[in-house]
Order: sequence, then structure tokens, then C-alpha cells
Amino acid sequence: MKGRAVDGLQTWGLVVVLLLAFVVLAGCGSATTTTSSESPSTTASSAATTSSSGATTTTIATTKCNVFAAASLTQVFPEAQAAFKQAYPEFAGVEFVNNFQGTDTLVAQIKEGAPADVFVSASLKYGKQLFEEELIEEPINFCRNKLIVVVPAGNPGGIASLDDLATPGKKIAIGAESVPVGTYTRTVLEKMNGGLGSDFSSKVMNNVVTEANKVTAIISSVSLGEVDAGFVYVTDATSAGDKVERIDIPNEYQSDPLPTYPIAIVKTNKSGEVAQGFIDFLLSTEGQKILQKYDFLPVS
Repeated sequence: MKGRAVDGLQTWGLVVVLLLAFVVLAGCGSATTTTSSESPSTTASSAATTSSSGATTTTIATTKCNVFAAASLTQVFPEAQAAFKQAYPEFAGVEFVNNFQGTDTLVAQIKEGAPADVFVSASLKYGKQLFEEELIEEPINFCRNKLIVVVPAGNPGGIASLDDLATPGKKIAIGAESVPVGTYTRTVLEKMNGGLGSDFSSKVMNNVVTEANKVTAIISSVSLGEVDAGFVYVTDATSAGDKVERIDIPNEYQSDPLPTYPIAIVKTNKSGEVAQGFIDFLLSTEGQKILQKYDFLPVS
């Protein structure tokens, strides 16, 4: 009997030891499942971190940046944006959505509450206007341009010089007076009166058959041979390549100041740091090289 009692006590003792061990292990297991206060979805949406060869790169989650820019930037901006994302991996997931229009159209859209993050004008006038109305942050000038006359490839209209623009019957395309390229064109024509005849600008305006709302429409009309000549920015002539031929406008007839481009963050910016990052890139040495590749001029 005594042997059985001892065996029973030993058995119960073993059970108690096992139970205590189970409790301890369970307590350790619950401690290892403790997580940060940030939920997985919050962490994923804010940033992704990768490590390679000891270097750590934080990539901002996919963000959309709406850029409202002058039509003359249609060709250069996509290249500049691609270079920006390549230079700064943290912005690699950014989606740039570009709205290229005449500057007056962009201004109207922003005033109506369109979702713009960055505003870029081909005129100092509109940057100043939106800043004074507290719709954008203070603009900064990042490049300049010049005007030039273009004719269709092969020059079917026979316009060999600026003087030929005043020949009756020629078909000329210019920008509407409300858009920067149209304003600059009228300034240039007035200055030409001093060297090409006091009524030169009137004769050219009599030949105008198209007043476009953006400069890309002028290039299109010239390229298609719908008109004999058009006044555009040098950069647009560069982008058109061999679809057009050029007739240079001397510096003495260019506007003063030259067409200047201000850029600014819109007060309703929802792209976070992307907007300022892109502006800084355009002002950088690399950004300026890309602009000059398309014949944009530096500010100074």
C-alpha cells in the first residue's frame, strides 16, 4: 500500500510539473506575437524599405502628382519626370499626370478647383496673378524661351524671310491674344515695325487665319501644311524636328524680358513632398541639362 501511495504522489507531481511548464511556454509564446501599434495596412501605405549591401532605401508608396503646365512643355516634362524618378528612388512609384494647355486655360481650371498639385506657366503674369489670389505658393522662375517663325517642310508657301510674312494672301497662324505665345507674338510684331516698316505688323495680322489657344496647335497647323507659317517658341520648333523649317527672329525683335516660365506648388497640393521634389530637380544641374536639350534657356 505504501508503495502504491508513493507511486501516486510521484505521478501527481509529474502532472503538476508538466502543467507549470505548459503555462510558462504559453506565456513566452504570447510575448513573441506582440506587434507595433501601426497596422500592416498603415505601414504598407506609408513606405516600403529595402536593404541591399548595407544600404537602406525608403520608397514612398505610389502617389499621383497632377502637373498643370504650359503646352510648350509637352515634350520635355515627361523626360524630366522620368529622370527625376530615376535619380530619386524614393519617388520611383510616383505617377505624374500632366495637363498641358494654354496658360489661360490652366488658370481658369485652377480657379474652378481642379485638382492641381504643380502649376507651370509660360508667362510671369499668370504666376503673379495666382500667387496674389493665394491659390499657389510663391512661384520661382526656372527657364526661358524665344520666338521663331516656322514653315512646313519644303516651304510650299514660299516664305524665305520675315518680310514675306507681310505679302498679301499668305496664311499665318499665331496664338490667341489671351495665351502667352499670342501676347509675345504681338509684342515681337510691334518691334518689327521699327526695322521692317511701320505698317509691317498690320500687314502680317491681315494674313492671320488661325489664332490658336495653345502653341502645340500652331505647330500642328504648320506641320500639316494648313498654313504657310506660324509664330511659335524655339523649343516647339525643336520638338517638331524635320516636319518644319525655321526662320529665326533676331534678338532685337524679341520681347524683353524673354518668355519666362514660373513654377509653383498649388495650395491644394495632395502629392506631399513630390511637388517640391520635382521643382527642386528642375532647378538642379541635371534638370537644367534636360531643359537645354530641348533649347530652353536658363533664367540667367
